[in-house]
Amino acid sequence: MAKNLVIVESPAKAKTIEKYLGADYKVLASYGHIRDLPRSDFAVEVADSTVALKYEVPKSSAKYVSAIKKEAKNAERVFLATDLDREGEAIAWHVAEVAGVDTALENRVVFAEITRDAILEAFSHPRRIDEHLVDAQQARRAVDRIVGYRLSPTLWRNVASGISAGRVQSVALRLITDREDEIRRFTPVEYWSIHGDFVRDPKHFAADLHMVDGRRVTNPKQLDERTDKGTQDQLLLIRDAETAEVLQERTRQVGQWRVADVTRREVKRNPAPPFITSTLQQEAERKLGFSAGRTMRVAQQLYEGINVGSDAVGLITYMRTDSVNLSDTALNELTELVRTDYGDRYALGKARRYSGKTKGAQEAHEAIRPTSAYRRPGQVARHLDRDQLALYDLIWKRTVATQMAAAVFDSLRADIVGADGSGGELKYRATGQVMKFDGYIKVYVEGRDEDDEDTGDGTTAELPDLNDGDTLALARVRGEQHFTSPPPRYTGASLVKVLEAEGIGRPSTYASIIQVLVSREYVRVESRRFFPSPLGEVVVAYLKQHFPEIVDVGFTATMEDELDEIADGDQQWEPMVREFLTEIDDWIAERKPERPRIPIEDQACPECGQAMEKVFSGKSRQWFASCHRWPDCKGTLPHSGHAWPSMGMRGRSGLRSAIASARSTC
Repeated sequence: MAKNLVIVESPAKAKTIEKYLGADYKVLASYGHIRDLPRSDFAVEVADSTVALKYEVPKSSAKYVSAIKKEAKNAERVFLATDLDREGEAIAWHVAEVAGVDTALENRVVFAEITRDAILEAFSHPRRIDEHLVDAQQARRAVDRIVGYRLSPTLWRNVASGISAGRVQSVALRLITDREDEIRRFTPVEYWSIHGDFVRDPKHFAADLHMVDGRRVTNPKQLDERTDKGTQDQLLLIRDAETAEVLQERTRQVGQWRVADVTRREVKRNPAPPFITSTLQQEAERKLGFSAGRTMRVAQQLYEGINVGSDAVGLITYMRTDSVNLSDTALNELTELVRTDYGDRYALGKARRYSGKTKGAQEAHEAIRPTSAYRRPGQVARHLDRDQLALYDLIWKRTVATQMAAAVFDSLRADIVGADGSGGELKYRATGQVMKFDGYIKVYVEGRDEDDEDTGDGTTAELPDLNDGDTLALARVRGEQHFTSPPPRYTGASLVKVLEAEGIGRPSTYASIIQVLVSREYVRVESRRFFPSPLGEVVVAYLKQHFPEIVDVGFTATMEDELDEIADGDQQWEPMVREFLTEIDDWIAERKPERPRIPIEDQACPECGQAMEKVFSGKSRQWFASCHRWPDCKGTLPHSGHAWPSMGMRGRSGLRSAIASARSTC
C-alpha cells in the first residue's frame, strides 16, 4: 500500500505524474468534477445570510469516488494535484469534502507544466486549498444555475419547449445575431479609386491618387468617421464612374509630373507575444482550421503527457491562462536555442519580456509555451498524431519567435504632383516596403483574419530610387470600382477575440460557450462562420425584450469582474448570489414576459391590410408573419428565412429529453 495518495483530473495526467513520484505514491484520477448540482432540482438554497449549494455525486462518478475514498482512508497523506485554475481548485475542494480530507492541511499541489523537475518542485511546496478560488467557482456555478433554471422556463412557455438561456452563452449569441442584423440592413455604397502607372526609366511603379486640389481622397468608412462637416469638406469621396473618369482625364492632361516629397525610414516589427488561451484558439483556427474545442482538446493532450521515447512528459505548459509572462528559465533556454539554431544575428542581447493582461484577467500563470524549447517539432513528430504535431509546431514556433530579433524593413513613401490645364493640382502617392532582415519572420509569421489584407511578412512593392524634384512620365491611369462590404460574420477566432476584449467569459470557458451555441442549435457553422438560426434569433429577441440585462455586454462583464473580486478575496460570494437571485425573481414577477412579436416594415396583412409582425413558431422552429391584431385577425404569411432542423422531440418523452438537455447546460 502506497503511503501517499495523489488525486488529479485525468488518467493521462495520472499516468505521467506517477512515473515521476515513485513507489511511495499512488495517483488516481477523478475524471473531472466528482460532484455537481443535480439536474432535477434548483439546488441553490438561499437564506437571509447564507447560500447553500446542494451537490450530489452523479452516477457516472460513483465508482471513481468510491476508489478515492477507499485509498484516502488508508493513505498517510492525500495530495490534491488538480489544475491550477478555479475549476481545478474547486475539484480539489470537492474531492477533499467527499474523501474526508482536512482542507486546513497543506495538501494542495499546483504546477504549470508536467515535467519531472516541475512535479518534484511542486510536491516540495504544498499549500492549503485556496478558499477564495473555490468561492468564486461556486458563485459562478450558482449564478449560472439561477439564470438557467429561472429564465429557461419562461422561454419554454413563451417561445419553444426545451430551450435554455445562459449567463454567458446568451451574450455571445446576441453578438452573433446583432451582426446578422447589421448584415441584413447593410446597403452597399459605391466608390472609386484612381491608380497611376508612372515611369522612372527603366522601371514602372504604381501610385494611388491621394489629393485633388487640396482635398484628400478617402473611402466611405473614413468619411463616416469624420463627424464634423469642416473635416469632411477636406476629404473627397469618388462616388461614381463619371467623377472617376473626370479625374482620370485631368491626370492625362498634366504636362509634367514631379516628385515632391520623399520619406525614407527603417521600420522594425517585433514578434507577437507568446500564446494565451484566447490567442492560441484564434491562431489555431486561422492557420490550422481548428475549432476552439478541438484546439483545447489537443492542447490538453500535449499538456498532460506524451510518451516521447523513454519517458512520458508534458510537452507544453498549462493551456488555460491569460498571462503572456515567460519564466527566466524559459527565456534563458530560448535565447540559447536561437543563438545555436539561427546564429548571433537572430539572438537578443537581452530577453524580450511581454506585459499587459487582458480585461478581467484571472490568476497570473505563465504563457503557453513548450516545456523545453529543445524538443523541436521535428524531433518529437513520430510520437505525435497529426493534430498534436500541428498544434505543437504552432506553439513552438510562436514561442521561439518571441526571443528573436525584430524584422527590419526599408520603407519609402513618395508624393508625385502635377498641375492640370485648369490650374488644379493632383497628388499621387507611392509606397513601398522591402525586407532588409527577416529576424523572427524566419520562424513565424502571425496569422491574419480573412478580412485583413496584410500580406503577412510586411513586404510590399519595391519602388525605384526616387528623390525630390525628379520628373516622371505617366504610362497610364485607370479607375477601379469598389463597393463597401457588410461586416463579416463571426468566426470562432473573431468571436473569442471580442469576448476577451469585452471581458466576457474566461480562458476556461471560451470553447464551451461556442460548443453550447452549436449543440443547442442556436447557430450553424458554414465555412467557419456563425449564422444564427431562427431559434437563436428568437431567444435573443425574447431576452432583449424582457430581460435585456442578460444579453447586455456591460452587465455580464461586470458580473465577471465580481467573480474576479471573489477569487481575489475582495468580495464575499454569498451576498452576490443572494442579490442576483432576488434580482432575477423580481424581473420575472414584474415584467410578465410573453411571446416576442417583432414589427415587419412594408408588409401588410393579406386579410385586413394592417401591419404584420414576425412571430416564432415553437412547433416548426421557424419565423412566420402574423397580423398585429391577432387573435382578432387571423391573417398570416410565411416569413423568409432559413428552415432549421427540429430538435427531434416526439411526444412527452421527447419533451422530457429536451428539457433535461436544456437543464444540463445550466
